[in-house]
Amino acid sequence: MKKMFLLLAAALTLGGAAGGHEFFVMTDNKTFKTGDTVPLYVLSTHYFTVGEELEGLKYNRVWVRQGGGRTELSLKENPDRLWYETEFRLQSDTPVIVEGNRVGGYTTRFTDGSSFEGTPAEAGRANPNKTVARATFLEKFSKTYINPRPGDSGFSVPLGYTLEVIPLDNPASLRPGSNARFRVLYKGRPLANAEVFAVYDYYDYKTLNAYEQKGNTDRNGEISFRISSPGIWIIRVRDSRNSTVPDVSVENNDSIVVFAVPK
Repeated sequence: MKKMFLLLAAALTLGGAAGGHEFFVMTDNKTFKTGDTVPLYVLSTHYFTVGEELEGLKYNRVWVRQGGGRTELSLKENPDRLWYETEFRLQSDTPVIVEGNRVGGYTTRFTDGSSFEGTPAEAGRANPNKTVARATFLEKFSKTYINPRPGDSGFSVPLGYTLEVIPLDNPASLRPGSNARFRVLYKGRPLANAEVFAVYDYYDYKTLNAYEQKGNTDRNGEISFRISSPGIWIIRVRDSRNSTVPDVSVENNDSIVVFAVPK
């Protein structure tokens, strides 16, 4: 892979909660033309575009939104790269959004330090001789903008994720030196004081948790970052909060948005 694939990083410690592997979908840093086959790569990792873990296929889902429709894509494993791959044919050169979802699920830990992928009730039934200590919930969301176009407003339409980053400036208008504004939504409402991170490809791809900028959203859930370099940019947020689900201590949601900035 070329340097253009060095897109995204890293697990972070956010708001006091340890982050896990980043989940995201990436493609080549280029403008695609009608009829092109667009390759997609689905990663779970702590480093820029270096696959670290092939989570079970059942946990990874990807859709493409184009031409007014939404189509789920089948994934295939690349064991050498430690990521999943897929592709789709571009119906036109209008803007496209690729959605990724690391399917939400529960992790239950026992007092002996072992863990079980499932709810406390499921863990108890499967391990009747063990005592449940705590359980957490985690889900991850990813949006990647392909072929953004001046005048298009689809980039700013919420897609209904539990946690979502909404660009307030059209990615097609961004250039090095621009300020880019974003709004963070939790269940459709602006999320104040959320810690948000930004980085561009190849910034520091060999370092764990390397983001160039960070900050907190204001009372309206908004934040601005300076676009300091051309390349592929990622804006990332995590929300961790006490769960209202019985026997579950914490609910974690991660969300990212990815877009390209030309030279």
